[in-house]
Amino acid sequence: MKYQLVVFDLDGTLADTSPGIVNSHRYAHKMMGRPEPPLGELRSVIGGPLLQIYRDRFGFSEVDARRALTFYRSYYAEKGIYEATLYPGILETLQQLRSLGVQLSVATLKAERFVGMLLHYLGILDFFSVVHGMDDNDTRTKMQMIQMCLEYTHVPPQRAVLVGDSIHDLSGARACGVSFLGVTYGFGFTPEIHDHVPLSVMLVDNCLEIVKILDL
Repeated sequence: MKYQLVVFDLDGTLADTSPGIVNSHRYAHKMMGRPEPPLGELRSVIGGPLLQIYRDRFGFSEVDARRALTFYRSYYAEKGIYEATLYPGILETLQQLRSLGVQLSVATLKAERFVGMLLHYLGILDFFSVVHGMDDNDTRTKMQMIQMCLEYTHVPPQRAVLVGDSIHDLSGARACGVSFLGVTYGFGFTPEIHDHVPLSVMLVDNCLEIVKILDL
C-alpha cells in the first residue's frame, strides 16, 4: 500500500463550513465597530490562519485582532459550528478508505476545541484516529499539525498524504515531506490560484475520485 495515512483538511475539504465562518466574521466585525467586508473577501480567507487574517487582510492591530477572534469564536461556538454540511460523497470516501485499512486523521487551522464538536455533529468523528486544530494562542502552523498526526500514528512522511483545498495545505504538506492531493471543490483553489499550482500536484474535482487517484 502506497499510503498508510490520509490526513484531511476540514474547511472546504470534508465539509462546506462557509455559512458559519462567514457569519462569524460578520459578527466579529460588527462587534468591533468595523464595516462588514464584501462576501467575496470573506469567502477568500476561509481555511487560513485567523489571527494572521485579521492582522494582514482586515488591518487589525495585534490587540484588536485577538479581540475580534474572541467575538468570532463566541458566535461560532453558539451558532456557526452547526452551519455546516458534508460535501456529497465524503461519507462514502471515508468508508472506502477505512475498509482498505488506511489510517485517517484531520489537520485544520480551525480552533481545536471546535474540531471534535463539528466532526461529531457531521457524524464522521469516529473515522479519525487523531484530530488536530489551532491551539488557544493561535501559534500552530499547518506543518506542525500534520507532523503531530504523523507522530501519533507512527507513519513516516513518505507513506502519508494530505488532502486539502488551499495553498496553506500544499505548503504545509511540502514542509512535512508528505504527498499532497488538492481538491478543487473547496474554497482555496480559486481559478487565479489554480493557474499557479504546479502541474505535478495531484488535483481532483470530486471527493469520490480521492481513493482512485491515490491508487490505494
